[in-house]
Amino acid sequence: MIDTNSVSAKFKKITGINFKNKDLLIEAVSHRSFKNDVSYQRLEFLGDSLLSFFTSEYCFKKFKLFNEGELSKFRTSIVNRDNLSHVFTKLNLSEIVLLDRKSFKEDIPPSIREDVIESLLAAVYIDSGIRNAKKMFKIIIKNSHSVSEEFFAKNQLQELSLFHFKVLPEFTTEALGENLFKCILFVNGKYYSEAQGRTKKECEKKAALIALKKLEKEFA
Repeated sequence: MIDTNSVSAKFKKITGINFKNKDLLIEAVSHRSFKNDVSYQRLEFLGDSLLSFFTSEYCFKKFKLFNEGELSKFRTSIVNRDNLSHVFTKLNLSEIVLLDRKSFKEDIPPSIREDVIESLLAAVYIDSGIRNAKKMFKIIIKNSHSVSEEFFAKNQLQELSLFHFKVLPEFTTEALGENLFKCILFVNGKYYSEAQGRTKKECEKKAALIALKKLEKEFA
């Protein structure tokens, strides 16, 4: 017999979110192998869309100078299976997942970990609305894989340059050979950095990170 109060208490301890409808929480953590009357599949369907929406909104508001491609790349880094499996592990959600452990010789597969994160997000949304759903989303973001400094460097440098000089940085990029590029970076007409990379984007991000650190020291 499932101890719904125990599952609910563990989830609240992990996330700080209390479920009014504990049966909905049980549905969100039930894999079909558990031979329960319900499974998380329908909730996972909704949660997938909610996660994509919340992540898109988060990117749109946070990274004001990112283009569509950069926004999509960051969104993918959050909603992909590898990251959601990582979040599942960091939150230790295996404590509350209901499945037939004998059916899985090793640990819980990444596909199930991903599904549970999405189904829980949907269940929170249904149980207590968008405010708590966004709280759950923030927990997902906080426990996601860290993104490299270079990913944000160009955007942050552009914002800093606009704030202090009212102009965007200038990137001069040239090909040095096959799969090798060089970027020289100027801010407000002044040389700040240069870098090499296998692609134009890679060397620009590297140069931006170097310049960003110099600018931050100047205006510290």
